[in-house]
Amino acid sequence: MSKTFCPLLFQHLATHPHGGVTHCCISDHRKARSSSKDSEGRYYNLNRDTIHDTMNSATFRKARLEVLDGKKPAACMRCYSEEAKGMGSKRTKEITNYPEYTVEVARAGTDDTGYMKNVQFDFVELRLGNVCNTACRTCNPASSSKWRNDYDKLQSSLSFSLTGYDTMEGFRWPEREEFWEDLLQHCDSAKTFYINGGEPMLIKQHFKFLERLVELGKTDIKLWYNINMTLMNEEVIELWRKFDHVKISCSIDDLGERNEYIRHPTKWDDVMRNFLRLKEEDFELDVTQTVSFMNYSTLGDFYDFFHNQHGVWVHHNYVYDPDILSPAVLPKEVRDSIHNRLGNIFPDWKVRELINMFSGPDNKDKWSKAQNYTKSLDRIRKQNIKDYLLEFANIMD
Repeated sequence: MSKTFCPLLFQHLATHPHGGVTHCCISDHRKARSSSKDSEGRYYNLNRDTIHDTMNSATFRKARLEVLDGKKPAACMRCYSEEAKGMGSKRTKEITNYPEYTVEVARAGTDDTGYMKNVQFDFVELRLGNVCNTACRTCNPASSSKWRNDYDKLQSSLSFSLTGYDTMEGFRWPEREEFWEDLLQHCDSAKTFYINGGEPMLIKQHFKFLERLVELGKTDIKLWYNINMTLMNEEVIELWRKFDHVKISCSIDDLGERNEYIRHPTKWDDVMRNFLRLKEEDFELDVTQTVSFMNYSTLGDFYDFFHNQHGVWVHHNYVYDPDILSPAVLPKEVRDSIHNRLGNIFPDWKVRELINMFSGPDNKDKWSKAQNYTKSLDRIRKQNIKDYLLEFANIMD
């Protein structure tokens, strides 16, 4: 296996809520942004640009040539870093998912400048704007419109700076019929559509696209959703049934009131009612848990509830930005205690992965900022972390 090649650079579309496109969902967005296209220095964006032009921008062409030449694109270092730690990465996973898309196939469809004349996707990843009905604590205004007011208040109350989103372009591109018509031209051989948001259940235009796929007989694809489990209706379920393979990743972070606190303002009864409704269908079902310092101590309870009691796989999505929400900010004594307990629940490889990612010395500065962030947001939302996540009564200053 090549130590640098990644098929996603050649057959994958990864959109982001503001209309930007990157090499994949975990690539460094700042280093993967497409080069400016005009005298105004504007970046390629689906609010105005075609998919073909975007996928053939300078950064995509450069990255394609680099991986074919055994080099590592700057935007892709997260995968290479994880591999250096002995972990599996998104790159190695996608090589396994698309064994037919080899280095030779990539070379055949790419000229010596990295340009691809015929852009056709196997894997389409759509993050459809930022319209959302929740304001999860690990999220931000770029992915949730409901975060905007709280984020403005939070920025003004902290002693340190947060990522700014005021300069990002519009989030309305999923409403453009031109985008969906353009996308259809690049999906002759599409195998998987991964659909996220915002909250995709609120993005009505994409359902019309699915209906179009049904009309064209393109139902032999995998529909893969990530949804917040607050919205469900029978009409959508009936539409999903028309496709050969439907996977629903339920975005849930903790149990009961703990989930309500982290994924504000969801209600646990609604989440579980919709989860149990989906279990009745012949869909593939799993849970995507965003892992932060807030739920790190209860990973075992969560895994036991969904995997052991309900028989669904739990996938972990780790918080990287802002890094002050990562489990790595917890006091070392707390992390060590958690890792010791998890050995009784998780397989050895999973415990090793968590230790590799989140061991290390105390970082008092980041832990202080994490507490400042949490207490400030608590004041804004009239909550107190110690009322929901009881273990923090002992470890928060």
